[in-house]
Amino acid sequence: MSGGFSVVIPTWNGRELLREYLPAVLAAAQGSEIVVSDDGSSDATAAWLAEAHPAIRCVRSQRNRGFAPAANAGVQAATAPIVVLLNNDVAPAADCFAHLVPWFDDPAIFGVTLRAFDLPQKTFATGGKLGRFRRGFWETWRNYEASADGRGASFMLVGGFCAFRREVFLELGGFDPIFAPYYSEDLDLSYRARKRGWRLGYEPRARLWHAPSSSVRRHSTPFRRAAVIERNRLLFHWRNLDSPRLAAHLLWAHLLLLQNLLRGNLAYPAGYLQAVRRVAAVRGFRRAEAGAWQLRDQELELAEPTLLPAPASLEQEPL
Repeated sequence: MSGGFSVVIPTWNGRELLREYLPAVLAAAQGSEIVVSDDGSSDATAAWLAEAHPAIRCVRSQRNRGFAPAANAGVQAATAPIVVLLNNDVAPAADCFAHLVPWFDDPAIFGVTLRAFDLPQKTFATGGKLGRFRRGFWETWRNYEASADGRGASFMLVGGFCAFRREVFLELGGFDPIFAPYYSEDLDLSYRARKRGWRLGYEPRARLWHAPSSSVRRHSTPFRRAAVIERNRLLFHWRNLDSPRLAAHLLWAHLLLLQNLLRGNLAYPAGYLQAVRRVAAVRGFRRAEAGAWQLRDQELELAEPTLLPAPASLEQEPL
């Protein structure tokens, strides 16, 4: 696909992470545009970038807004038709990005998720994503591997390491700020794209190494993070499910509320209350979005790995 790609990296007080991981990004980008979206950092990230890496563009917010708004700002500032979105704590292999661009020769592909290994052990952590609807909720945490020459489908894109069409991302409205400061915005975007008929892929040869949650751990207390996770999990379902599955979800969601209250597990009730406060926004979103749905929820299940054929332009090389 002509036009190449831009690399977008949202960051918040991540100067030291960038110092560690940017060299690998620069090597993999091979001169392609890199945009760092500084989300109100107080560690002089922008000044350090200007001195250490003047070729990297930096767009800066005056306040910390969360991953979704920071990513959106970076994508808006990017100029290439394909965006590779990375966390500030990942080191891609030198040939990582070269395996992504040929995917977009297929006009039905919105985005591709990458193959991640967790540091420091370098163990496989994230690959193609599977999803099944069970007890009122989508389960999306399951990964699958694929052979070196196998291009797989994916239930969702992982926001910390994926590539997508910039124009479609913007048409979808990007990551919704309702999920700020973190979690579920990538699932929501992926689901909305698939419900409109777009396909998502998994490229196992696009490898990178990831230091999990380096930024998120510094953002809040464990309880508040857990409440945000529960809130956003509920909001994702309330926004996106068709009426039959939404009814099943609400039944299970309220059973879980009672169960967690009885057990004294308060993160879920706290997240539930936070989600309820956003119900008006959810209703407005559903009214605006439902007309664009082309597929029903049951058509989106990906419970087993599904391999996709490679385009003629994609060379097959071993890892």
